Amino acid sequence: MAREQYRYFASVYDRMMDNIPYKEWKQYVLKLFYKYGVPPCADITELGCGTGVMTRLLAEDGFHMTGIDISEEMLKVAQTKTSDRVLYKLADMRKFSLDHKQDAIISICDSMNYLITVEDFTKTCICAYNNLTDSGVFIFDLKTEYFFENELDGKTFSENMGDFSYVWKNKYDPVSRIHKYHLLFDCVVDDRREKKEELHKQRCYRASEIKEAAIKAGFTHASVYDAFTFGKPKKSSERIYVVLQKSSL
Repeated sequence: MAREQYRYFASVYDRMMDNIPYKEWKQYVLKLFYKYGVPPCADITELGCGTGVMTRLLAEDGFHMTGIDISEEMLKVAQTKTSDRVLYKLADMRKFSLDHKQDAIISICDSMNYLITVEDFTKTCICAYNNLTDSGVFIFDLKTEYFFENELDGKTFSENMGDFSYVWKNKYDPVSRIHKYHLLFDCVVDDRREKKEELHKQRCYRASEIKEAAIKAGFTHASVYDAFTFGKPKKSSERIYVVLQKSSL
């Protein structure tokens, strides 16, 4: 997870990702909250909040939200979406500490895939556990190997959006289980045309790695769902949701 990611990309991220159905995703998250006993007006933190779209949507539903991201550029965009129920914090999801325990911690839109080592994944789970109330839940989604291999690997996406254009190249390595996004931008910055480049990496996690990280963190209850359903993941699942819950003693 590098701070060099989401620099220029941050300024155009919402425009490039305008196909993400955030409101529908929010409805699924709300169903998970209900299922796992997250109360109305709960204190919730989003890890890897990016430009704060989901953070703001949940704040509009009455939750007290904290958004954490490692990218200062992404948070600058997020802070333009003001709400008195949102606090944004520049922090590393692998080693964050909050002022008080949270009822839920979430990470949406495959931010957890950006943790490219099992050690970093485990550190994030430990931080989440330590910052949750008793019976609090850690909810996150992950892209699957099926998605990396069948929807992204070897594919190139490009678009001219007027004031900038981009070329997005994808490569998945099944041995390292690392997917690389190579982004090339042709853009106008301060009235000058420039070319910018970013390399993003995500890791595909095995079920055994997720389980081991959750156990090391201290979680004793876990559920995994095919995204946006309450069914079990399938071989063709493109995204999964993981719910880890602390035991109430």
